[in-house]
Amino acid sequence: MSRPKIPTTAAFVSQKGGVGKSALARLLAIGAIHRGRKTLLADFDLDQLTCVEWGALRMRASLEPEVDARAFKSLKRLRKDNGVVDFIVADTRGMADDLSTEIAEDSDVVFLPTGVSQDDLRPTLNLARKLARRGAEGRLVMVLSKVGRSESQFGRAVETIEEAGFELLSEHWPQRDGFQSDLDGGRAGREARNPYLREIAERMEEALWSRTMKAKPRV
Repeated sequence: MSRPKIPTTAAFVSQKGGVGKSALARLLAIGAIHRGRKTLLADFDLDQLTCVEWGALRMRASLEPEVDARAFKSLKRLRKDNGVVDFIVADTRGMADDLSTEIAEDSDVVFLPTGVSQDDLRPTLNLARKLARRGAEGRLVMVLSKVGRSESQFGRAVETIEEAGFELLSEHWPQRDGFQSDLDGGRAGREARNPYLREIAERMEEALWSRTMKAKPRV
């Protein structure tokens, strides 16, 4: 009898909160569903439950497609309860604890959102180095998020990441109030009501999806 196929897993991990981690996780989950993947949005932040509450908000607002967003307290429970899904988006805690590290090590691709300031970059790069030492090298992708309008600061952030030797996603996530307004209404990514923001979100969604699909399957 053939073994069941292991779902593709994309994890969003950060050393700090407030860098857009959960927003990007929801964006990718919506994108995966629209691409026909049976998707689970796994929320490991039991204190915040941002994704779970967002999924419930969608249901109350009768938004389609419905998102399977569930809370998990361990990787073992996730692997036991993922059912028939073939794509998992894991949203970890805002502080990279042992569980977040374990999830990152077990994922096909690990996205590390970070702001452009050195206060954000330093801890994120330290986390990336830690994960690389523990076997996640080659699966780590930095994502510049909550990017403001300073081109010089953005350029310095790109240079810092390149000098550190880590992969940087081709798209960045700008700081725009409209994105948060959509999330507060149960929407994400391509569902943005503003055409300009929707175009930005679709580019980011495609970049996240394309990089995930390039990941080598786990055995």
